[in-house]
Amino acid sequence: MSRRTILLTVASTLLALAWAAAPAYAVEFAPPAPHSPNAETIHSSYIVMIIVTVLIALAINGALIAAVVRFRERRGAEPARFTAGRGALRPLMAGLGVLALAIFIYGVVQTEDAREIEPTGADGLTSNPTAQVGIKGLSPFATADDEQSATGEEPVSGSEPSEAAPLEIDAIAQQWLWRFEYPGGRPGQRTFTYGELVVPVDTTVVLNITSTDVLHSWHVPALGGQVQASPGEVVQTWFKADEVGRYGGNSTIFSGTSFPAMHSFVRVVTVPEYIAYVKRLQEDLNKAQGIVQKVQVAQDTAQSAAAGVGG
Repeated sequence: MSRRTILLTVASTLLALAWAAAPAYAVEFAPPAPHSPNAETIHSSYIVMIIVTVLIALAINGALIAAVVRFRERRGAEPARFTAGRGALRPLMAGLGVLALAIFIYGVVQTEDAREIEPTGADGLTSNPTAQVGIKGLSPFATADDEQSATGEEPVSGSEPSEAAPLEIDAIAQQWLWRFEYPGGRPGQRTFTYGELVVPVDTTVVLNITSTDVLHSWHVPALGGQVQASPGEVVQTWFKADEVGRYGGNSTIFSGTSFPAMHSFVRVVTVPEYIAYVKRLQEDLNKAQGIVQKVQVAQDTAQSAAAGVGG
């Protein structure tokens, strides 16, 4: 059996084994399936760059193999020599330059597409107790509070902005969990949860991301790109989940000993489920505040009675 036959047999066997490898040991070359428009843009960019990288790698390795075969030394024969005049590599360098420019332009276009916010869909929450700001493609929406302020009237908490406004939620990172503050509620009161963000499906959600201590990162791959949470700074990102479900991610910035346990979860529900969920949170918070106030009043009364007896 010739050496070429042996090499071809070994190569074919290795390829067959790699192709038949168990899925559990397979390496994932792409992020999770996207479920938001901006995540779809990121996902498609990733796939395109993987394809370009593979093609470049194949071209380079193919050229190396061709050079080795053509210019190798043979028994009884002088190895071929390669000679080239000045500028022989200019076409190659020009081609690589054009490719680099095309990749750069493609990246700029895709970045702009990912930043461009989309309106809430027909099945989403079309009347949101919040107003928007500061993201590309997002105009400042006039709210009922703004109109009342303009006429000199006292703003009323909970009044609703225009139907075009996205749902705006504060995402606050701390060692080692996330706090999510929802719009609505009584004046001075914030409706909040820890650990899991609940949002309605097909609804544009704007997250105001910040940190109370050190650097963290918000990263739910199925719903968009990675955003850094910095103390004293608010960074905005957005998503619009297209399917009910639970999507997970985790912080990618080391923030201390319990960093591996800092996960991000987004639970997407129907609009009625979201409204009921936030209403239940508000009711539970009101009950808890009522209990705290009663305890405080009882303590103050007991202290006053003790002071009266002592006097």
